[in-house]
Amino acid sequence: MQTAFPHLFEPLQIRGKRLKNRIMSTGHDTCLPTDNLVNDKLIAYQRDRAAGGVGLIVLQVAGVHDSARYTSHVLMATDDACIDGYRQLAEACHAHGTVVLSQLFHPGREIMESADGLLAVAYSASSEHNERFRVMPRALDQAMIDEIVKGYASAARRLHQAGLDGVEVVASHGYLPAQFLNPRVNLRSDGYNGELEQRLRFLREVLAAVRAATDEQFIIGLRISADERDSQGLSEDESLAAAVALQGQLDYLHIVAGTSASLGGAVHIVPPMAIEPAYLAREAATFKLSLKTGWPASWPAWWKCGVLATAWRRAPPKKRFTTA
Repeated sequence: MQTAFPHLFEPLQIRGKRLKNRIMSTGHDTCLPTDNLVNDKLIAYQRDRAAGGVGLIVLQVAGVHDSARYTSHVLMATDDACIDGYRQLAEACHAHGTVVLSQLFHPGREIMESADGLLAVAYSASSEHNERFRVMPRALDQAMIDEIVKGYASAARRLHQAGLDGVEVVASHGYLPAQFLNPRVNLRSDGYNGELEQRLRFLREVLAAVRAATDEQFIIGLRISADERDSQGLSEDESLAAAVALQGQLDYLHIVAGTSASLGGAVHIVPPMAIEPAYLAREAATFKLSLKTGWPASWPAWWKCGVLATAWRRAPPKKRFTTA
């Protein structure tokens, strides 16, 4: 183990927190929550991971606005009722020395069902349809954009109040922030569309609001698809340009692949065993070389520039990558 992963058990500093090792449990749906809140089953599930020695746990998505309820079992951080459950979960994991973050989430047009099982009203940057769920969203107006940005900030404040160590803003898999970034989905005629900086406006507002609602020790990361693997999705060049532009507001970058918007892209949300192990190693290396140095470094989870790639099941050949 030490030969294959020489940095795996070394500590790592991320902003105000020190990880005891480089082992990370990435955010994933568990289908355990009830009433959109953290419950005993979810606490036990994450406590066992912490007890097993994980250095960092990123919890599954927490919705930031009522329009973010993309399934009936999603966690919601839209009111103070969520704080106690998150506090219990954080304390259970902190007892084992594990750092705990939560994903912050809005799906935009990527909605499967409403709370009552009917088709939900979906919102996006523009009224561009979704192939996979056959959803035609409504274009967000300025008032609702402001409300959703405020929702990200309020959710972060609640998680911070509950004792979590930070958040990971989900801009991967064609979800709402990616819908603003994507020039084939974002067809707006206002200040949120145009060149890259205009398409980044929504994410910049979200990241700034999250920082203002918490403190300087609170970790803020971003999850983004390096390539959405779809003809209408974000390309690698577009995602990389966004990551480079946003790095000053981030503590780490987490890259994945695919999009929820199409059947072909959705395969990469949970890559099947038929896909080659470590198939995002090349993209991770590209992002690493393009971003500024000085971010966290480790192997296999954290790349030198702070890029995390999660699509591996065994280590890539050792000769291809080194760490500081």
